[in-house]
Amino acid sequence: MFFKKTIREASNQYLDRLFDIKSSFQRFNQKYDIFNRAMWDDKVNPKKFFISYDIANYAPKKAKGFDHWDYAFRNASWHMTDVVGEYNLESEGKVEGFTDYYSLHTQGPPMKAELKTPEETTARVKQAAKMFGAGSVGICELDQRWIYSQHFNRKIEDAQPLDIPEDYKYAIVLIIPMDYNLSKTFPAALSGAATGLGYGVGLLAANTMAQFITNLGYNAIASLNDSALSIPMAIEAGLGEYGRHGLLITPEFGPNIRIAKIFTDMPLIPDQPVEFGVRKFCEICNHCAQKCPVKAIPMGQAQEEPPNISSLSGIKKWTTNAEKCFKFWVGMNTDCAICIRVCPYNKDYSKWWNRLGIMLANSPLRKFMLWLDDRLGFGQRKAPTEWWNKN
Repeated sequence: MFFKKTIREASNQYLDRLFDIKSSFQRFNQKYDIFNRAMWDDKVNPKKFFISYDIANYAPKKAKGFDHWDYAFRNASWHMTDVVGEYNLESEGKVEGFTDYYSLHTQGPPMKAELKTPEETTARVKQAAKMFGAGSVGICELDQRWIYSQHFNRKIEDAQPLDIPEDYKYAIVLIIPMDYNLSKTFPAALSGAATGLGYGVGLLAANTMAQFITNLGYNAIASLNDSALSIPMAIEAGLGEYGRHGLLITPEFGPNIRIAKIFTDMPLIPDQPVEFGVRKFCEICNHCAQKCPVKAIPMGQAQEEPPNISSLSGIKKWTTNAEKCFKFWVGMNTDCAICIRVCPYNKDYSKWWNRLGIMLANSPLRKFMLWLDDRLGFGQRKAPTEWWNKN
């Protein structure tokens, strides 16, 4: 579909160069993640945002996409992720998949399965991952810089040490595509189901992969947003490039994705980072920054200084202001994702004309493609009632 260039360089060195990572760079403490800050930082007031995911507390609005049907659908899409993830919340302060890795899989056999070659092992792991729900899959060596320095316990409302065993040398990174038609209705309670469904598939895919590897006699940990930064690991695993909106842009699904990962000691062959034109395109395209209602996404060049404590320091990149972004979410009582909807890479790639358009975006004709994207009305919001009435 794309003219992808494989980067023949050690993936950690590639990210050093791409993001000009300084010697002052420090691993991120999950306590400062914006969602965890809402638990202890008076500057971040979640109001009714979290409790609205209990349908007893939903607050309908007159705006389309925010009625009882929409909230019922959104909350149902999150149901399994919430029930499984919060099983140990009251007793231990864990939200598995978001503050802690999963503890679902059962013990494996005493003997390890025969592995003929690393190439065959890696191929079989990727085949299994796609059967379990991944849209695409890549392997990277576990770069300790992206592991959180500490994780957040919501019972004591403070950070605690994070333990990833040292012999877990690899991460299997899974790309979980979200529903394209729902993404066209962002932002609405209805469209929040795209996120919920994505995490639900990620929950299944990551945990079944971890159990599969455990069944083979090796060790594995299933993870969603917890434990480590997913985007740099996905870049190292050759699954996409970094966009202006601070999201991963993949060649198969654009930015309309969720990411899951499995840490393991199984010997695998890492993939190489790839480039297919995203950085050059994002330098001339400011759609996400222009359309963001609270101007949380930066215009212009990449930044060296983070906007607040919810961002990495010692690294040069486009960084979304998480405080501004989350405040808008709170005001709507659902997630936003306008930046995904308006991104020219957010396309249905089963259509040949969309594949052609993105080939233009990744070529010297990218300015023409950007003009054409506007002219044809891509990125415009679809009415939530249109989604409900599509059948």
